[in-house]
Amino acid sequence: MRTNANEARDGQITNLLIFVRTTDDLVRACRQVEEFLAFCRSRQSDSFANGRLLGAWIEEHTVTKLPQEMELWLPSKQTILLTVRETFALWGSWAVASIEPVCLETKAGVELSHDMVLDALIALARGDTGRIGRYSPVFVRDTPKKQVGAEIRRLNIHYPLRIAGPIYYDPVAGGLSVEEE
Repeated sequence: MRTNANEARDGQITNLLIFVRTTDDLVRACRQVEEFLAFCRSRQSDSFANGRLLGAWIEEHTVTKLPQEMELWLPSKQTILLTVRETFALWGSWAVASIEPVCLETKAGVELSHDMVLDALIALARGDTGRIGRYSPVFVRDTPKKQVGAEIRRLNIHYPLRIAGPIYYDPVAGGLSVEEE
């Protein structure tokens, strides 16, 4: 089912998450995702057209076995269901997914944070210790470097060895760029 980004549940903007096979594939994947999103914006009816990029999950198995749903249990005893609504992929290399987060108790949409996304992704691999993914958070291009650095440091404290360098997104031009660690 294809939905217009402006018709997202409860008026929320579409959340987008990139899945990438390896860190070596990240730069190329960002260029290709950038081209894909530019195409979507030119159509203006695609659910990816006005999505909010959250980050990139780098883990080789997830790219070919994308989850359809991820559950996240909050300390407040609420459960957030992250449903993958639509995906586009270069099979085996990268995929971009539109994600709809809904609180199961209230049925309301939820704004996702890097922590929420990471907790849900890490929970996917809990039973398989051989699967250790890394996360590259996305920031709007004009986010001050000091703010980006503080967020990367905070994420590294909470998720040791799981955080890769940031990705910058230009919402006007649509450009994606990777900052090396």
